[in-house]
Amino acid sequence: MPYLDHNILIACDSKKDRLSFFNYFDGQQASQIFTASDMDQVMDILDAEDKIHVLVIEISPRWLKGKGQIETIHAKQLGIKIIGVFAETIQVDSNAFQTLDAWIDDSYFSPISENELTARMELDTKKISQHEVAKAKVVQMETLVKLIIPASAFPMFLFDVSEASICHINEQLLLLTGQKEKDLIGAGYQQLAAYPDKIDNKTINSLINEKGSVKLDFELSSNQVSKSKVFVSLTLQSIYLDGRPYYWGQLENISQSVFYSQFVKKLKEFQSLDFSSSHVEDDMSDLVKWTGVDFLFAVKKSSASTYDDLVWDYSKDNMCELFIKAKHEFIGRKIQDSNSLEIEYGAFRQIPGDEFIKFYSVNSLMVYRCVIDKDSDILLVAGGNHLRLDWEPTTLLFSELADHFAKHMAFTALKASHESESRYDVLTGLINRRYIVKTIEKSMFNPKNQDAFKALVFLDLDRFKIINDSLGHDVGDSVLISVANGLKKYVSQYGVAARYAGDEFLIWFNNVKDKAAVQKIASQILEAVVYPIALDNGSELKITVSMGIAYYPEHAKTVGHLIKNADTALYDAKLKGKNRYSEYTPSQEGESAKQLEEMEKNLSYAIDNDQLDVYFQPKIEAATEDIMGFEALVRWEHPELGIISPGLFIPLAEQTGLIHKIGYLVLHKSCQRLKRWQDEFGLMLTMSVNLSPLQLSDSKLIERIKQVIQYTKIHPQYLDFEITESEKFENVADALKVMRKIVDLGCTLSIDDFGTGHSTLEYIRKIPAKTLKIDQTFVKNIGLSPDDEAILDATIDIAKRVGHKIVAEGVETEEQRHYLAAKGCEYFQGFLFCRPLPASDIKNILTERAQLLSQAG
Repeated sequence: MPYLDHNILIACDSKKDRLSFFNYFDGQQASQIFTASDMDQVMDILDAEDKIHVLVIEISPRWLKGKGQIETIHAKQLGIKIIGVFAETIQVDSNAFQTLDAWIDDSYFSPISENELTARMELDTKKISQHEVAKAKVVQMETLVKLIIPASAFPMFLFDVSEASICHINEQLLLLTGQKEKDLIGAGYQQLAAYPDKIDNKTINSLINEKGSVKLDFELSSNQVSKSKVFVSLTLQSIYLDGRPYYWGQLENISQSVFYSQFVKKLKEFQSLDFSSSHVEDDMSDLVKWTGVDFLFAVKKSSASTYDDLVWDYSKDNMCELFIKAKHEFIGRKIQDSNSLEIEYGAFRQIPGDEFIKFYSVNSLMVYRCVIDKDSDILLVAGGNHLRLDWEPTTLLFSELADHFAKHMAFTALKASHESESRYDVLTGLINRRYIVKTIEKSMFNPKNQDAFKALVFLDLDRFKIINDSLGHDVGDSVLISVANGLKKYVSQYGVAARYAGDEFLIWFNNVKDKAAVQKIASQILEAVVYPIALDNGSELKITVSMGIAYYPEHAKTVGHLIKNADTALYDAKLKGKNRYSEYTPSQEGESAKQLEEMEKNLSYAIDNDQLDVYFQPKIEAATEDIMGFEALVRWEHPELGIISPGLFIPLAEQTGLIHKIGYLVLHKSCQRLKRWQDEFGLMLTMSVNLSPLQLSDSKLIERIKQVIQYTKIHPQYLDFEITESEKFENVADALKVMRKIVDLGCTLSIDDFGTGHSTLEYIRKIPAKTLKIDQTFVKNIGLSPDDEAILDATIDIAKRVGHKIVAEGVETEEQRHYLAAKGCEYFQGFLFCRPLPASDIKNILTERAQLLSQAG
């Protein structure tokens, strides 16, 4: 044993090389084996120890890098043997290599296998002098050709640069390439590649001359060993042997990493697959080809409770036909328990009595159940006998495909829901604003019903805003549902009722005899509505409504004009004390115009004289349940008329152009408050301010936002603007440009009331928003409607996929909070936490919060 009782010092970064040398010297029964973590420690050990016989040291900028260091090492330890290990990443030219190689006793190239090390070390027993340079070069050539290359666990070859051909190879290279020795010797290393023309020899030679080595990845030329494609990484190292230049080539099979890279790419492709796209057939056919499955199809459970309704089929030879005809009792039991069934081998042996499995002798089988609701229960079935991929990535790919398809189904349900909402109001079940307009138009111009008596009633709840704000949205919803049920009861025989907006309803009578009949039904509605509504807490609530009536064609001959006149009559009823109906008369026009003019003056006066106040509703961070910001909400308390609902004065402001003044006022006040609270309480709170679609058409909007930011000295990242989906955009393209300018200022955008707008699915893609606020109509049915929950889940999933954060509005129960938190909603807003409050009350809340934290600390 040549290294018996020797002291060894190993100094290199590669753990694998360190272990290889340690195991070798340990097997040689070396006396002591030291390791060093850096060059300073190497020198310390050389100084401290009487005798170090062998130094194994990495040749790299961090370790050994020059002749001077070698001389210092020899001065510290006379007769020391230096074994240099050239690091994989070292950049050294041929001249530098020859200089270093002449001053060290032996050299290796990282990584080093233990077999290679053992073979090389055997030369020590031959006592060959490494200081006889000419002789050493011959020994190195013999060592490389007879010992290192054959013994290496890596596929290797030696390339003669002068002859431009491979001159020596090892068995591992033949095994990897599947080629014969006679085909490789004398050929260029480029011929190893499937596409040799893509290897730029000129560039490679230049890089090797400059850096000493180069690495390139490519696909191996086809061979008989593997039916799959093989990808390799080739490292070419410049060396000089016997005075001639060579490239020492080493190949590493990287097929697995290339596969997983392709796999991840495929996985991402199919996670974003659009099943409604015209390209889906090509994408699915590509999946079948890439994975090697024989069949891939989806079948839906029919009314007969069997999966016999074909959804799609991308199998070879329409294999789904037999699946639909056959019985699948075993599969049915398994998927009911776990929603999936995966069998890697021998499905035809494990599944008894299944004609489909038996007929095709199915070896590998994957079945996934995609369920959204009772009407959407679908099986995704895939499998075959000669899968190309390993089982784990195959099942991962198809399970993800099934999950994505289930989300697509939920997304489709969401779209269907929006289409349904384009006709019906979700809360009340009445037809909605758009459809009532279409219904009236159709009835007006129906030749068969042209001469029939017709009337339109505009109904509005009295003081509904106060009920909603003081008792909560749940109570408000109960009131709206109660009124809607009353309308269904009294109207259904004579016409149709619709929820027009908020607490406004329209009733279209097209099956009544005369005005007296309309007046009678209106009186019945007034009497029925005043009957107390029972609340969940056992108390009762009394409400009243006001109505305006306009007759067709007496009062108007178009839908818009008829609604306007009915609204004028409604306003007249309100002025006369509410809880009554009023029929339209032309004289009301002048009165109404005067009243609107008076209201506009009052609103303008309120703006100029600080009668408009800003209330703030906290937004709560789901993870900490702490306040992270506020939404600013405008309020108007008239000195004589009391609190006036934003539902009344905001439309007036938009109609008269005062919305720009109000918007600027709210923005200025809310930013001032935000800055004050940030400074006083040391909290980086955010402020959300609503932007009317009409404000986005204001050419001065961006400049006004800049002025407020500069005046209040708030950082724009804490200012958020909420954009409601709306048809009021004068020009969508221009509005989007303004939104982008707001974002360029450093502010953020949120999509408000998501799910209630006219083009929800388009807006989420176009508006440069970071946050999406889910409308309370989706939140309130949590725990009550599985279908609505599925739609809510799909909505959240869509938002997450495009990188939006989620704010859930109208959170009023613990059940809603837990559900939304579990689904990944980041923020909450609702009466469960806090109702909208004036600034003084918000300050009290923040003060109490600070006191509690100081006590806890």
